[in-house]
Amino acid sequence: MKRWVAFSILSLFVLAMLGYGMFFYYADQKERSKEPVRGELTLYTDLPNNITTLLADKYLADQNIRVTIMPLTEEQMTEWVSDGTSMTDGDIVITSEDNLVIGASKGKFDSIITERTDEVADALKDANGYWVGVWYDSIVFVQNTAFFNTMGRYITTWDTLQKEGNWRVVMTDFVASQNAANLLYNMVEYKGEAEAIAYLWALKPHVIQHAKFLSTPVRLTALGETDIGIGNLSDAQQYIRHSYPIKMIYPADGTSYYLTGVAIDKNTKHKSESIDFVNWLLSMETANYMIDNNFTYLFTNPEVPDPVDALGRTSIIWPVQGGYTVEGKQGLLNQWISQVRFRRE
Repeated sequence: MKRWVAFSILSLFVLAMLGYGMFFYYADQKERSKEPVRGELTLYTDLPNNITTLLADKYLADQNIRVTIMPLTEEQMTEWVSDGTSMTDGDIVITSEDNLVIGASKGKFDSIITERTDEVADALKDANGYWVGVWYDSIVFVQNTAFFNTMGRYITTWDTLQKEGNWRVVMTDFVASQNAANLLYNMVEYKGEAEAIAYLWALKPHVIQHAKFLSTPVRLTALGETDIGIGNLSDAQQYIRHSYPIKMIYPADGTSYYLTGVAIDKNTKHKSESIDFVNWLLSMETANYMIDNNFTYLFTNPEVPDPVDALGRTSIIWPVQGGYTVEGKQGLLNQWISQVRFRRE
């Protein structure tokens, strides 16, 4: 009986301490919420709302600075960076490398030169400091584990992928989104237009589906409905985290990637605060926070380790510059549609 009395007293003590701690935690949070924000920034972006809201909420919690999100569509962002107008109230822009390259050429951005941006690889930022990459998503081969354990482990390059064989491939339709089409643009820049089109035509006998969504090739591979999916690293990492039977392979002859970066509007009234935000975006803490919230990209901060593939290798990216124009993109898409997608022999 005495044993149960002692146990009860101990339990009550533990509960009391937990209650005490929770009370003061919420009291502190309430007091912090009453504090006036130290500043405000306006962010223009065409990224999905779930990413930008996550970052804005975290920055407010960390720095007590409110970031107001001004969402644009991909088309609106491309139109803005391509014309001669400037933002009336913007401070920061987060968008794709293509848009950042075009915007820099139009003189829309102010320079960002800090110790943090200096650590980013030259290939992932503007040479004059007008924008800097924050994270990127590379194209990978995702193989069903059963296929990997037989023939798949030998299909580790773009060259071997298009050789004769009976393996099945699913890839995203290039007209599905800018992100999907980026593989076509990067391949044309890296290989040349004629060679890239010829390669995709040689690959076509393996392709059993051109999917409409970026994640579909990975999902179908995980379900065993195809042998190989050509998809994004971020989608592959999600399925690996949930223990699906897939293996991720980085093409040994390099691969395409979709870079997301940040720039500061040349007319910002908050240059110093905007630079602080850029440095925060590039921090290891922010990268780890995104990873913890299932945004599993490759980060440009060299301190953040890249995930390795099923063969223990890290990603090799093609040395491409980006900055493709709307007209150039449409021309390449038309070529792919006529010479590959709906071509008949």
